[in-house]
Amino acid sequence: MADLVWLHEDALRRTHPVFTAAADDARVVYVWDNSYLDATLIGQTRRMFIYETLAELDLDILAGTADRVIASLVAEAGVSRLFVPATPNPAFHALLSLVRSSCPDLEISVIEDSAFVALVEQPDLGRFFRYWNKAKKHAMRHGGVTG
Repeated sequence: MADLVWLHEDALRRTHPVFTAAADDARVVYVWDNSYLDATLIGQTRRMFIYETLAELDLDILAGTADRVIASLVAEAGVSRLFVPATPNPAFHALLSLVRSSCPDLEISVIEDSAFVALVEQPDLGRFFRYWNKAKKHAMRHGGVTG
């Protein structure tokens, strides 16, 4: 049976631990879901950044509704294990729940990563700009911890 890695915009790097958790021959995909990107308020500039970053990675960019694309890949390719980088994004969690309900036999592993910056308070995830304004002051500190 095959492994599948489903990347999202919070984990666009080959050094993410999700790649060591999955089999070496796992297919890696990013699903370009415009309705999801709209719902998460990702603007055109950030979309361009995401696309340019994806173009540098060895993966397949698939267009469509993310939960349906993943369910289709699972059915067609005999995927038994899905590996997903952890994210605090509630919209992505909703998509992952849809995948869980449509693929009940699929083993799903959410892979944690060390935080870029450890914020004391829960960050405002509505816009990247608001998050970055808090995080950038501390991102280059030793340990990246805010006070």
